[in-house]
Amino acid sequence: MDERPSPPWGTATKSMAAAFGLILAGAVLWRFSSIIPLLVVAAILSFLVVPIARLVSIRARMPWALATNLCFLLLILLLLGASTATGLAVVQQLQALFNTLQRILITLPVTMAGLSQNAYVVGPWVIDLSRFDLVVLAEQALGTVQPVLGQASGLVRSLASVALESLARLTFVLAVAYFLTLDYRRIQTAWQGFAIPGYEGDLERLRQALSKIWDSFLRGQLLIVLITGILTSVLMTALGVRFSVGLGVLAGLAKFVPIAGPVTAGAVAALVAIFQPENWFGLNPFAHALLIIISAIVLDQAIDYLLLPRIMGSSLNLHPVVILLAAIVGASLAGVIGLLLSAPSTASLILLTRYAFRKMVDLSPWDPPIDATPGTRGSRLLRFLRRPSKPAEGGQEAG
Repeated sequence: MDERPSPPWGTATKSMAAAFGLILAGAVLWRFSSIIPLLVVAAILSFLVVPIARLVSIRARMPWALATNLCFLLLILLLLGASTATGLAVVQQLQALFNTLQRILITLPVTMAGLSQNAYVVGPWVIDLSRFDLVVLAEQALGTVQPVLGQASGLVRSLASVALESLARLTFVLAVAYFLTLDYRRIQTAWQGFAIPGYEGDLERLRQALSKIWDSFLRGQLLIVLITGILTSVLMTALGVRFSVGLGVLAGLAKFVPIAGPVTAGAVAALVAIFQPENWFGLNPFAHALLIIISAIVLDQAIDYLLLPRIMGSSLNLHPVVILLAAIVGASLAGVIGLLLSAPSTASLILLTRYAFRKMVDLSPWDPPIDATPGTRGSRLLRFLRRPSKPAEGGQEAG
């Protein structure tokens, strides 16, 4: 056997290999671009299931593979249950909400023409709508918003009918997520073991910073969306607004888009209140809509200032305007998946860009540290979810 050492590659060879690898990766991504969103959803699902499987494995003292099987069995049962009465009720409320909004917008110019002839009293204020050209504003709003509502209504309608293709995609996502969760410890070991000679310390700190960003966002943001949806549904029910469940779902999803999302959700709720026949408080439609807007603002600010720092901490440390711009760019590049993952992707890109810039100008990336964040701590729940998994007593590695 020839034991002579392998000769090192020169700069030209390395450049050619890197260029070939980039071209091959780009070709693969382009060829299989249709399944990339499904793989991303499967990875997110696995990421969310891992802490539950870890808890089951530790508390019940069972092997990791058994805990994974149990979690996915419960997940399938939950999906089956959600596809029956409760899930269909939510979809039907969303469909009715979008249909009502479309009818409101179609008749909006005529309605505004009638409203512009009247003056309305809201407490000590008198609102004289004859001073405003409401018909022109209504026509502009109709041309801008109606296409978006039509697309959203079509999406909800497609969700209401379980097509074979959708079932196949769901099966694919569940299967990929299952195997990712089953081999989580091997993947984690490979991720932590990846190293470049001389850069072990840098890679370890970058790994920790990236893990903190994605852990806090994916799990924390899901919790924020769930809390916002539930509280908004309760609030809209208490205020006597129709489609309270659908408005809660809309408000929860709107938390993915800062500033514009909550404003849009609040405007939709106010629009529904203006055009519904009556309300529990006997208020005129504009007073009722004003009450809803004020209540929605108070709830949104309470969530942002009281819950958000305690649940997500300061792992992203991004200005809301940056998050808004990132959401617009992400949605234009990758649709819904790009919108949902725009914030952590931007935070990760900024972190890696800072590191590359410091290295290019011969500065240390850790003095001052590029991964430093304000001292706000996340919730106890998310700190538990970020803990590394421990094998259960007597448990065996999967596979």
